[in-house]
Amino acid sequence: MDKRIHAYLTALSGLGVVTGTVTGWVVPAYVAVVAGAPFALAAALRSVRRKALDVNVLMIVAGAGSVALGHVLEAGILFFLFSLAATLEEFAMSRTQSAIEALVALRPDSALVLVGGEERTVAVADLRRGDRIRVNPFSQVPIDAVILQGESTVDNSSMTGESAPVSVGEGAMVFAGTQNLGGSFEALVEAEMGSTQLDKVVALVKEAQESKGSGEKVSHWFGKTFTQAVMGACVVSFLVRILVGQDLMAAAYGSLALLVALSPCALVISVPATTLSALAWAARRGMLVRGGRVVELLGKITSVALDKTGTLTLGKPHLAELCVCATEAVAVASKSHCQEGGACWRGGAMSSGTKEVLAMAAAVEQYSDHPIAEAIKMAAREQGCELPEATRVVVRPGYGVEANLDGAEVRIGQARFFEDLPARLRESADAMRDKGMTVAILNYGEDFAVLGLRDTIRQEAPASIRRFRDLGIRRIAMLTGDNERTAHSVAAEADITEVHALLLPQDKEAWIREKEAEGERVLFVGDGINDAPSLTRASVGVGMGGLGSDIALQSSSVVLMHNDLGRIADLIRLGRRANRVVTANLVFAGTIVVLLTLMTFVLERWWPEHRNLVLPLAVMGHEGSTAIVALNGIRLLRGP
Repeated sequence: MDKRIHAYLTALSGLGVVTGTVTGWVVPAYVAVVAGAPFALAAALRSVRRKALDVNVLMIVAGAGSVALGHVLEAGILFFLFSLAATLEEFAMSRTQSAIEALVALRPDSALVLVGGEERTVAVADLRRGDRIRVNPFSQVPIDAVILQGESTVDNSSMTGESAPVSVGEGAMVFAGTQNLGGSFEALVEAEMGSTQLDKVVALVKEAQESKGSGEKVSHWFGKTFTQAVMGACVVSFLVRILVGQDLMAAAYGSLALLVALSPCALVISVPATTLSALAWAARRGMLVRGGRVVELLGKITSVALDKTGTLTLGKPHLAELCVCATEAVAVASKSHCQEGGACWRGGAMSSGTKEVLAMAAAVEQYSDHPIAEAIKMAAREQGCELPEATRVVVRPGYGVEANLDGAEVRIGQARFFEDLPARLRESADAMRDKGMTVAILNYGEDFAVLGLRDTIRQEAPASIRRFRDLGIRRIAMLTGDNERTAHSVAAEADITEVHALLLPQDKEAWIREKEAEGERVLFVGDGINDAPSLTRASVGVGMGGLGSDIALQSSSVVLMHNDLGRIADLIRLGRRANRVVTANLVFAGTIVVLLTLMTFVLERWWPEHRNLVLPLAVMGHEGSTAIVALNGIRLLRGP
């Protein structure tokens, strides 16, 4: 049934209930029944087709029985409140999917394909990997593609929750469903429709909705097994009443009241309404959570472990220091650890001599795509260096690169690439390593320079670690394959005291397994590439870089579409609040069932003159509690 029609019918049913209650007329009561019954009837028919006896069937039996016994208004109230609770649940479910549905709706049906220099409009479904497409300004990106020509700004907010548009240029990846806000660009199709990141995200959300936590399994049990017990109790009650001498109408009325009192609607809806609302809040902020089980586990986390490269840091080294051990061939302005005539740069504008050294290093590295080479080339561009032409470039795997610059042999690489290094240069290199830097050594003629490169820590990392501590997380640890000095340097910047370095992927997984065996609930954060075993082993695995990593989508129980560590603390708070709400809902709903059941016996046994109040009170208490727990769960749409 269409959600709007359902809402209108629910409102009409409610109007009938109010009018019938105020005036005492029977016609508004019938209106309430007719308008409120369709949803329950449709749900009951689906259950019957599945050969399942659940609360939907109970509601139809109770409503039909009430009408047959002449209690039309009570039936109207029953159907109205049942329909209202279902409307609230639909609202929570629709909010869970709203961000994804909006994104899917934005994906265009057609794309501009370039063939032989001409543009052709084709259906997005007909695009194939390797096709060349054009994306015009202010249009949606039709498919995942790599930019070949042009620059622009792309709005990724609907997929990542990232408010600021992202600048893209040659070599950058753009994703289906995002919006081009700037210039036109040409791109090469990387994934066909059905295998784009958007399609994978949609599949992940569907999987999340189907995944059940233990609380949801409890409510599911009440919806199946307990419901069958309720129906059996109703039949037994009717037979016992007949045997003890009650007339047929009184026995049917009392048994019907017992059926309504025992019906577990509130117990069934209490958990899904909560977890679906939590999933919706997270999804709208670029955090994809794999279902209610993960929401529950997030609320039980006691330890947080984080990978270093690409998680605590950006995973992109930058040039942080350059020390020159020079002869008169290179002019420098200051002194350093090195011999007289040496200089050390640690940021800001470079002297002309230091720029010349950096230009030589970048020239030798200009044809390499190694991360260190990329960092050196980036530094040269930022300093405005003019690179000399490099010839006879030779890569020495595991050592470095050598080339000829204007007739001079120049080499750059690790210390083992060189036979004899000046003592002062070794001191400079050791000082950089003590600061957690990666070291590259440049040799030009008889002179040397040492370049220190450091991975940049994420700006939000220290504040995120403090938030973990504020939440009472007992253990916060860094697990990394880097050396001790680099690991401790980054950990100090991030305010992490427990560091485990030189770990292989299997070592990280073993550490997590050990802590889990000790009773801890570990949340592990990784970049989704070599951390797949750890992401899978942890109680909750959080994958960074969801837009670019299939491994993150496949291995993680939570995917951060926008790489913001600060959002993990929000998820833990969300899980804790969701667990509190679920517990409160289950306790409240269970208490109401017990009280209503006792009420039916008490009124019949000790106040028989008020026997006619049993069914109305059971209906109001049962369906009222259902609406209350649904509303309580939906509060999580506002977050933790």
